[in-house]
Amino acid sequence: MGKPSEHRPCIPRCKLPVPAELASVGLCVYHFTWSVEEACAEMHRQVALRKATVERRVEMATYVRECALLLARVSSNLCVSDDLKRRILCTFLSLMNLRENLEHAPGGHAPELTVPGPGLFPTSAVAPNWLNLESDAIVRSEV
Repeated sequence: MGKPSEHRPCIPRCKLPVPAELASVGLCVYHFTWSVEEACAEMHRQVALRKATVERRVEMATYVRECALLLARVSSNLCVSDDLKRRILCTFLSLMNLRENLEHAPGGHAPELTVPGPGLFPTSAVAPNWLNLESDAIVRSEV
């Protein structure tokens, strides 16, 4: 991976460094991929249950694009371990499946992917508030 700007943990008790490619989200590769996969699972449920509005599907498509580009930056470095490569590939697969579900969702078509210029990744890509309030309440009730 790229050199971490400083050795800071991404979450309490995590000893993995935050790589420079993920400094904007403040997570190590492991926790970033984990959060993306969790987000994809929740968004897939919203699409499958037909609870995602057109605006929400556009947000989901943007999220897929941003996360895929961040993962591509991380995985382009040859210093990634085999375990992390597997994890990154699984996360890419989750993003691809979500994108396909968005494209085949009844009543809508996901917008085409466009590649933004460098430095346009908002820090809210994997922020805990990516869930809308309704789905957040559902997730909390399931726990």
